[in-house]
Amino acid sequence: MSVLMENVRHHVEEEKKEWFPDVRKAMSRNRLIEPGEAVEAAKKKPPGESLAVPSAKH
Repeated sequence: MSVLMENVRHHVEEEKKEWFPDVRKAMSRNRLIEPGEAVEAAKKKPPGESLAVPSAKH
């Protein structure tokens, strides 16, 4: 578990230092806000049948 936790921490730091700054440079503030707003709107909707897998029906 400690190895997994360290890998996740390393990944997060890598994104914060390398990937996020590039994204901020490439996108406007409004474009960066849109995905967060979409997630918040989706949280307010009732969940569907997330376990219903069409390929699993007989």
